[in-house]
Amino acid sequence: MTPLPPKEAQAIAYQAFMYGYPLAENYSILWQSTLAVQQQFNTFYGKAQLYGPSDTTVITPNNDTAYSQGWLDLGAEPIVLQVPAVPQNPPRYYSFQIIDACTNNVDYVGSLTTGTAAGNYVLAPPGMVPSNVPNATVIAVPGRYIFLLGRTQILGPSDIPAAQAIMDQYALVPLSQFLGQPAPAPAPATPFLPAASSFVTTLAFFEYLNLALTFQTPPAGDAPLLDRFARIGVGPGLPFNPSTLDPELAGALQRGILEASNAITHKTKEGAVENGWNMPEVNLPYFGTDWWTDYDFRSMIARAGIYANSPSEALYYRAYQDTHSKPLDGANRYTVTFPAGQLPPASAFWSLTMYGANQFLVPNSIDRYSLGTQSNLTVAADGSVTIYVQANAPAGPKMPNWLPSPPSGSFYIVLRIYGPETTSYIPPGLVQVDSSNS
Repeated sequence: MTPLPPKEAQAIAYQAFMYGYPLAENYSILWQSTLAVQQQFNTFYGKAQLYGPSDTTVITPNNDTAYSQGWLDLGAEPIVLQVPAVPQNPPRYYSFQIIDACTNNVDYVGSLTTGTAAGNYVLAPPGMVPSNVPNATVIAVPGRYIFLLGRTQILGPSDIPAAQAIMDQYALVPLSQFLGQPAPAPAPATPFLPAASSFVTTLAFFEYLNLALTFQTPPAGDAPLLDRFARIGVGPGLPFNPSTLDPELAGALQRGILEASNAITHKTKEGAVENGWNMPEVNLPYFGTDWWTDYDFRSMIARAGIYANSPSEALYYRAYQDTHSKPLDGANRYTVTFPAGQLPPASAFWSLTMYGANQFLVPNSIDRYSLGTQSNLTVAADGSVTIYVQANAPAGPKMPNWLPSPPSGSFYIVLRIYGPETTSYIPPGLVQVDSSNS
């Protein structure tokens, strides 16, 4: 490696972290979800239950759907995603988000995109894309390791068995088996590295990034960046050993990592703000598979809520502050009032979900973590709906509309709109009423 001035090394490390953070986080989740717990590739895991505070694998989880998760290893052959007909009486949302190693959303299978009839979908990596498969739709994916994140709406606690019956019919089948042909030879094994979440803040980050960069061929437009990163030993399959680095260089690289990580955290609270809500960016081609260069934004999404849906599938509004731009605090009480006829415009459903400073669901006395379409909300005489955001339970008729907050400290709320009917919606903000203890 050519010697670099510390300032230049730090700048390259900053840029490489911004570029590679989503890849490394995705790798960490892959490891934790498969090899660390001895779960298999090309197999679905998940059951019909809603997430709670103890679920900490993925930050900012929703509390509206049950997850079906499947990590695909397409090294040997394509895999067929099989879905059943999903009954729509009453209407039920479901989707499979097809995610590559860079956290791009390659495509969707689900009620908003492919409909609710039964179907077979062939997920095929480069060099293995068949021209035609009878009774199936072919979806080209960009790499060997692909994450399928399924969401099946649960229509209340009594609906769990019905949701489970649908989820039991989701299947992943090797293409050879689907076609009744002999299986191909196994693919060469990948030299996986055990991953602890702490690696993200250390120089070991670059070891994991170099491995993750081998999972799919980077877009041609990334070549100039990768050439620059190679100057600090970062690139697909390159060796990176922090213990052999000159201390001055190691210090510069570490400063670049920490500077970039802090910048990403700051970016999660940037962007247009209306009524205290960080508005979703709906006009950028993020999450697509075409070459796109706003790597800072991609990293911000990975930090704020990795595996977020594309705007056509769902919109996310995040509130860290009230209508007067004051940070939300559990010591205070707030209300959110939707005027008559102005609930969030969703063709599928909407929800408001509470998160603590740790980015996970907030424990509370009634195990309620979200409110929305499926809630039996109290409607005022004028047709409006008011949500009460506070730590202590409100009185009588307000109870169905209570979204419990932590007793103290910062928190944030996410409004999700699945099947958004418009991209111009501005939610009403959180209005501070008084102190929770007053």
